[in-house]
Amino acid sequence: MSTGANLRDEIATGFISSDITFSRRFLESVMAHPSDTIIPIFCMNNYLSLYIHESHKALKGINPAIAASLEYEHGPIIERARHTVKLFDDTNQTRGRVGGVSDQFKAIIDAHRSFFLNSIWFPPARLLGTDLGLWRYRGRAISTTHVASFYLGIPPEAFKDMNLLRQQLMAVGAAQGEYITKLSGATSWAGPSFTDAMNFGDVKNTDVRAERYYKAVFDPALQEGTTAALTAFECSLNFLDVLLSADVGSDSADAIFKLKFITLYHVISSLTKLQAEYAATLSPASQDFLDAILKHQTSVDIVRDSSKGFRNTLIHYRPYDSVVAQLSLTLPLYGLVEAHYPDYNHGQMSQAVNEHTARLAGLLDEWSQAGARK
Repeated sequence: MSTGANLRDEIATGFISSDITFSRRFLESVMAHPSDTIIPIFCMNNYLSLYIHESHKALKGINPAIAASLEYEHGPIIERARHTVKLFDDTNQTRGRVGGVSDQFKAIIDAHRSFFLNSIWFPPARLLGTDLGLWRYRGRAISTTHVASFYLGIPPEAFKDMNLLRQQLMAVGAAQGEYITKLSGATSWAGPSFTDAMNFGDVKNTDVRAERYYKAVFDPALQEGTTAALTAFECSLNFLDVLLSADVGSDSADAIFKLKFITLYHVISSLTKLQAEYAATLSPASQDFLDAILKHQTSVDIVRDSSKGFRNTLIHYRPYDSVVAQLSLTLPLYGLVEAHYPDYNHGQMSQAVNEHTARLAGLLDEWSQAGARK
């Protein structure tokens, strides 16, 4: 990858290289463990799509010739998956942001229910049927069939046929892999991925009845689709906390920091919207969990108005003109933390983000399980 003529382009190029080489290491590990990595693919796909969509968009301004050589297939699918990172912050939803995502999950739930239960020819036997698959790693929820469908657009029938599922993943994965391989080819990308630290035997699958499961977790006042969305938040944070954090390589640090920060931002922002919409109906226990998340100082700092430029740079790569004079290629994260958060330095922000990822993952697990104990 070549750098642009100005500091903004050089920083953007550096961020793109960090994200793409991190992705290349992941894809190489997937190729080395093809039968074990379907669940990590579920967890990483929306982030890979974010990297591809945003890096290609940025490169059109930095180096149009390189961008043109990297045109990829399945663009609408990749763009859709990129937007799922926003959770309730996605302004593309057709109705209220909470309602829009909840409706998407409700449609997925209904499609899976129809396929897995209504196809049972003997009606009384449907009472014993299951229509939701849960995956846990060392006891922590990291994905479900509904979450995977939301992120990847996978139809319910694919989960019944592993060969069909692999075909669905390969179609988009081939476009992602070609793009990432081309862009990372001239860089020093080699090294381990977080998947190399996984014990795949610790991934456990349980099939359950969605209607019963969603009634038992989080809060009974929430609609089924909203509860499924909260489960997606829980899975995302657990993935970051128990799987992605296993990659302690210095080459991956910036890419992992980015994923944790933007996920924390959108989870916190989305839960703020959820609390505002359902405040009158949530149980006192649910309000306590939301307060513990939203009132924590790190949550307040992550979503404060002055963080917009920092978050947008992590996502879109080019720093704001207003802070360029404070940045340097020799500083950790180019000095962006100090430019946007004068009360933090890079080390303090990294520690705060790591600790808060673990904290919020734990609180969402506790909130989910508290509902199950009722």
